[in-house]
Amino acid sequence: MKDKAEEMITWEECQATSEELIAEASDFDEALYQAFPAKKGLYIFCYDGTELGGSLWEKESPIIYIGRAGADSIRHWRDNTGISTVRRSLAAMLASALSLEAIPGSDDPDDSDRYTNYRLTPSSEAKLTAWMKANIKVAFLEMPEDEVEDRYNALINFNTPKLNFQGNPYNTFGQQIKSYRKILTEMAMAYDMNSQESK
Repeated sequence: MKDKAEEMITWEECQATSEELIAEASDFDEALYQAFPAKKGLYIFCYDGTELGGSLWEKESPIIYIGRAGADSIRHWRDNTGISTVRRSLAAMLASALSLEAIPGSDDPDDSDRYTNYRLTPSSEAKLTAWMKANIKVAFLEMPEDEVEDRYNALINFNTPKLNFQGNPYNTFGQQIKSYRKILTEMAMAYDMNSQESK
């Protein structure tokens, strides 16, 4: 699929599309998210600050995440980090700066992913959502359904967004982010152990 995307969509087309999306990116708007699932396409997250780190040697694309639009796309903006890998990555990168606390993603002891799919305490969830709304801009790109995968792969190849892990082999931040996420996984485990000891 990726070879096909590279063949069909040129580097110049990716650059033009990326520049257009970056220029159109705006603050989170609930109405846009409610309307877009009826359409087909992609959405991007843009960030041009310094709190998430970056390269000292070269200018990076401000596009930090590319997603396929759908009814669940708005989950990234809800106060439930356990159901959004984007929020888990952002929480891990901002844990120290925002004093975020991770807790198990579910109360089910048989849930094997409840620590890796951690959520945050209610106050920490609110802080993360507030940071996102203040710092991340969003743009949508509508297109025919049969073009979505090719453009998705091509734009990821072009922008190497740091919050996309799969199909993004040149993401130099991926391993670092995963190491930060491991710290919050351990924090969620410690929270669980402390809760059990206090019973």
